Amino acid sequence: MGRELNKIVYKSAEGRLFRRSYDDIGSSSNRVWLTDKQILQLENIPKDEQYLILHKAFETHIIPILYDKNITSIKPRVEALNFDKLPMGTSVIFFTSGTTGEPTGALKSRENITKELAILKELFSPLGIERVIVTVPLIHIYGFLAGVLLPRALEAEVILKEEFLPHELIELAEDKKSLCITNPVFLKVLNKLNITQKYPNITFLSSTGKLDANITKSLYEKLGVTIYQLFGSTETGGVAYKINDDELWRPLNGVTIDKVGENLSVDSPYISDFLIKEQLVKVTKPFVTTDIIEIKDKNFKLLGRASEIIKISGKRISILEIEMLLEQSSHIEEALVNLAYDVDSYKDEQLEIFVVSSMDATNLKKVIKTILQENYQKINIRFGLKKVKTIAKNHMGKKLRK
Repeated sequence: MGRELNKIVYKSAEGRLFRRSYDDIGSSSNRVWLTDKQILQLENIPKDEQYLILHKAFETHIIPILYDKNITSIKPRVEALNFDKLPMGTSVIFFTSGTTGEPTGALKSRENITKELAILKELFSPLGIERVIVTVPLIHIYGFLAGVLLPRALEAEVILKEEFLPHELIELAEDKKSLCITNPVFLKVLNKLNITQKYPNITFLSSTGKLDANITKSLYEKLGVTIYQLFGSTETGGVAYKINDDELWRPLNGVTIDKVGENLSVDSPYISDFLIKEQLVKVTKPFVTTDIIEIKDKNFKLLGRASEIIKISGKRISILEIEMLLEQSSHIEEALVNLAYDVDSYKDEQLEIFVVSSMDATNLKKVIKTILQENYQKINIRFGLKKVKTIAKNHMGKKLRK
């Protein structure tokens, strides 16, 4: 690859623009803290420096350990790592607590990373992408692959900022063919904005959570944008994708899917060979996930995770689907649904619904009851309601569940 000038544009919190090139990778070494075991840790470093440092680490075989420093349960696992016993070929370690609070480290080999990167490049190269806007944290596998490595693979300019506002995603694209790396939270808010102009030059890549098909359809019709959704996990890497309001997920090239019982089984070169839990664990392949699916031809419909599927009156219902239905109401800003366990009750399972809303609790309960009755006819869904000011999320915008 030839000399690249001004490929990295960083917009500071004060609105100042800093332009960098990949030639600056070598000059960033003074901002890298390396332990004697050649392990990279990023602490309070601007996003453009993080971007360059992660490129340098990958190119020089330094192992980054990437995790959200605000999740205190992860830190003991990181500190307990025995670096001398890391498997050969370890390239990056991602720690996540997901939504369960139980820390898990996924070891990614160079083969895991380079092969998945090649597939993402294959997916987006035909679009002629000139600019990549990265709104997600770079410490997540999705942020690392799509936000750090993919822009350079596409030979595109990258736009970085500490915090983005949804309308900025459109403004920063200008008239260039742009790929915006984002998440469902941004797209939900963007859909609510009063924007009438069409932006067919913008493609969104969203991951880390389910996005309602009504939102993707609305954004396509209002703005003319294209939305790719990527499905996978830290352990599995990318598994499948879909475009706009597709119902079915299409497995990425190199991915083989099957079912074990009702659960999705995955085999691919992107799956971690080792996980760090209480100890180092070798991953069995094919990898059986907790996702419940229906296979149609070579594609699949995602019904939800086992922990997010409940049965009421013999009917299988996704609590994520209930949340999306509630959040479509103009009276509800956000909703979180949990299963309320009552060991003394012989009745059907009851839901615990947390809602952010300005409506009083009595009328809000009526609104929720109506929504449930209209969408789940002949099923009596019992629920308790709790109004809250906010719903806690992790660094990738996922709701935190107990």
